[in-house]
Amino acid sequence: MAGRNDKREALLQAGIELFLMGGYDFAGTNAILERADAPRGSFYHHFEDKKSFALAAALHYYDHHLPLLDRHLTDEALDPVERLRQYFLGLGQHFGEGGWTDGCLLGMLGQELAGRDDEARRTLLALFGRWRHRIADCLREAQLRGELERDADCDEIAGFLLDAWEGALISMKTSRSSAPLDRFVRVAFDRLLGPIRPSSDVNEERSRRNR
Repeated sequence: MAGRNDKREALLQAGIELFLMGGYDFAGTNAILERADAPRGSFYHHFEDKKSFALAAALHYYDHHLPLLDRHLTDEALDPVERLRQYFLGLGQHFGEGGWTDGCLLGMLGQELAGRDDEARRTLLALFGRWRHRIADCLREAQLRGELERDADCDEIAGFLLDAWEGALISMKTSRSSAPLDRFVRVAFDRLLGPIRPSSDVNEERSRRNR
């Protein structure tokens, strides 16, 4: 049983690497088998077809991302907003180590599959939903600590952060640089989620702008 699971794991890891390299259509089953050093026939022993394989790879990718997510978002040594900042900085460092070429598998598969297969769209939407929910929980903790306005919609902010992050990753791959990710962190955490100022300071700034 362990051997079968190891082979399935090797196939999924090979598929993730190839999908990140060139996308869903780029990675054929023969290339996946060759990269995983798996015998012919093993692919369809573990997976019904290429689409089901890709969705299994997406789940595998997300599940293996959870330790990083948990390590940052449960770090009691930091305030919740700072945990989120460090989480995205850690992701940026990972992409930098890969030369700014990889991107996010969920986003890449979403761009290719969501428009042409409803099952794929629902599966990827659910994975993004789980990711968004974890970030929203961290934001709700920040809200309880007074780091966010009481009426802030944490689910909406979490969704915006993920949407903006996925867009920054596309720009990162195009520019082959950290600039889009750095911009995301500056705007998201220095402006959108920056320290709450007393209302008197906000009113004074508004008055100065209207002079």
